[in-house]
Order: sequence, then C-alpha cells, then structure tokens
Amino acid sequence: MLTGRLVEIRPVLAEDLAFLADLANTRQVRTHVVGWDWPLAADGQRDWHQRSAGDPRTRRLTVTDRATGEPVGMTGLWDVDWHNRSALTAVKLMPGLAPRGAGSDSIMLVMAWAFYEVGLRRLHSTILDFNAASLGAYVRRCGWRVEGREVASVFRFGQWRDLFRVAALRADFDALPDAAEYLERVCGPVRPAVPDPAARPDEPLTTS
Repeated sequence: MLTGRLVEIRPVLAEDLAFLADLANTRQVRTHVVGWDWPLAADGQRDWHQRSAGDPRTRRLTVTDRATGEPVGMTGLWDVDWHNRSALTAVKLMPGLAPRGAGSDSIMLVMAWAFYEVGLRRLHSTILDFNAASLGAYVRRCGWRVEGREVASVFRFGQWRDLFRVAALRADFDALPDAAEYLERVCGPVRPAVPDPAARPDEPLTTS
C-alpha cells in the first residue's frame, strides 16, 4: 500500500474489476487514453486480471480515495525493461470521483516507489496534444520532460492528433521540492548507515 496526501495505491483486487471496466469504458477516459480498444465487457476483466498478474513486466495498481477507500482510478508499471531499468507508466482517474490533485499525488507516489523500491532509473509515458490536465500534472507539477512530439500520430475525434513523449529520471524526481516527503511516504524515514563492525577502531569511517 502506497499512501499519499489524497490517494492510496494498492494491488488490483477481484472486487475492483467491475469498476476498472467502467473506467475503461467511460467516454472522458477513453478519449484521453493513447491506446485504442473495443468497449470492454465486465466479464472479460477476470481473464485480463489473471493474465496480467502472471506477467513479470507488468504491475497494475488500483488508485483509491484515501478518505473513503473507494477505487477512483488505475496506475502501474508496464513494459518493464529490467536490463535498462525503465518502464512505461500512466494514470487513469474516474471523472467526478477522484479528488482534485489526485493525479499529481498518484504520479509522485509511483515515481518514489519505482525509483526507490523497484529500482528503476527511468519512467516514460505518452500524452495526447489536447490532454492539458496530464501535461500539467506530469510536466509542470511532477518534473517530467517532453522528449519528443509525434506529429499527426493518433486518430481521435475523426482527426489525426499529435503525441507527446514524456519521461523522467530518478534525478528529476530527486530535484522536486516534495521528493523527500514522498520518499518517506513510500520507504519510511531515512535511516543512518550502520558502521562496519569489521573496521579497525583506529580506521576512520568513510561513506561513498
């Protein structure tokens, strides 16, 4: 369980599946998601959940409202590249349910967790050119960088829209004013290093 200011993030449970189907089928969510799929049936979510649970390169997580405990969205890590220590991430929130600021809170929690618990060094994502809310959350509030723009890359609203590629390194997270708070939320208080018991008493202790 990852606990932020407004949300908590936990593994997907069986009782979340109906909500996640509704989330994927909600028009406001579907139009802002980069990928496209047919409308989802609630019954198919069980098979989807079982398949994803056995994939070591994917970890989907449910975002809940900290005040109520009710699901309000989904996040996670996809396409984890263990050799290069990178992964795709995203946040989907249900309009009208998620508290204001839940997106940035979720992003910061995932960054702290991915960089300091999972051991990744780079996160990346894609954002459609009209998705001002996601661009604001990732780039302006959470320190991500726009690495490129694919012109007329995604078909949406009967038009070809541009796609921004965004990413963040662990160093980008560390430079944020709220990084220490979120690191403590995910990992607990920073503990001092324990002296090496094998060191000679007259040997000065050093840190790297």
